[in-house]
Amino acid sequence: MRELQLSVPREQRPRVLGVLEERGVAYVVADGDGARDGHDLVSFVVPADAVEHVLDDLAEVGYDRRVYTVSTSTEFAIYEGVDDVQDTWADTPNSISPETLRSKAKDMRPNTRSYVWMMLLSTVVASSGLLVGSPAIVVGSMVLAPLVAPMLTASIGVVRDDRDMLLDSLGQQALGLGVAVVGAVVFSFAVKALHVYPATLNVASVELLSVRLSPGVLSVPIGLAAGAAGAFGLATKGNVSIVGVMVAAALVPTAATAGIGFAWGAPVVGVGSLLLLLLTIVAVNTGSSLMFAYLDYRPDEVDEGIFDLSSTREAAVLGGTALVVLVVVALVLVGAVQHMAFEFAVNRATEDVLAQGEYTDLDLVGLTVEYAGWDPLGEGTTVTATMSRVSDQSYPALANTLDRAVTERTDQPVTVQVQFRDYEVSNATAG
Repeated sequence: MRELQLSVPREQRPRVLGVLEERGVAYVVADGDGARDGHDLVSFVVPADAVEHVLDDLAEVGYDRRVYTVSTSTEFAIYEGVDDVQDTWADTPNSISPETLRSKAKDMRPNTRSYVWMMLLSTVVASSGLLVGSPAIVVGSMVLAPLVAPMLTASIGVVRDDRDMLLDSLGQQALGLGVAVVGAVVFSFAVKALHVYPATLNVASVELLSVRLSPGVLSVPIGLAAGAAGAFGLATKGNVSIVGVMVAAALVPTAATAGIGFAWGAPVVGVGSLLLLLLTIVAVNTGSSLMFAYLDYRPDEVDEGIFDLSSTREAAVLGGTALVVLVVVALVLVGAVQHMAFEFAVNRATEDVLAQGEYTDLDLVGLTVEYAGWDPLGEGTTVTATMSRVSDQSYPALANTLDRAVTERTDQPVTVQVQFRDYEVSNATAG
């Protein structure tokens, strides 16, 4: 529920009260608002979904919300007919008012000091969780991280045509990304220097790291859906679900994986994870922007136009920011599409090999593909296939067979690793 207080010109008072009565909304009126001659203070309580609709109705009878309109959260309201009013709006998916959305977005933005510290601490937690193999710790790092808030505010800036909000949010995203990756690199070097973890560790084989080595096809719908869910929760009577968005997108663990890869001398792991992180960020921003647009949020006179520039400096800042964003997005999309095509070919080649008669008893448990777009050492992309087999069976030629099949399909050199998970089948008969 929301309580609204309006400063209504006395000549508009009958029309304003008529709208409220037509909606079945109870109200109170104070003669004079204490600041404006000829104005009265009208207060009423309505469900959050009804705020924008009631204000639109009041605008049609001449009320100008810019004079003085305040909306505050209300624990409860008791008046005759309140149940009917709530029931009327209970099943509606209507969004909150643009002013409320704007206010919520501004409240979400953390100050720079707390933002940097929370990003750094969540990165340390994520890096530790990844290295010790604890999913619970990794999830905890997602809960701590504040990275989704600037993503949602950036999307609001886009759909509301608010230049300052957009630029501030993009800056916070870039700062958070930099702090996370650099923090993970520094922390990982410290772990190696202190011999807390073996320096010879193959980070590509660590289970929690291996799922974040490169941008997969499903990372795009995950990011889009997570961003859209966060935007829908923020803009409607549903929960904001910021924590849920962070867990779904898994941004901080991916940044930590990139840092660990660079620190452990595995640049392909670092670049692949960084590309996955950037692709997810682009997807979350896109998903939330599309959802806000779908909910019909549009610019109004309250917001500053993104392209409404009054100085050369503003034009330079906006142009430079737009150029950097476009270049980053283009590189991310090109690299992601290139890798996804490679991964698709690897999947098809693996399916073809396992369909051969000698391998039909094998079950594919997992397939991990390192980023295929950058190979500075010319060693070829590493593909790791995990199979389950009966413990007394052996497949010595499988790795080479997969290598040839993948190389033929992708026309790129690869290194194939095959891991087996053995199991036994009972052969006892009923007696």
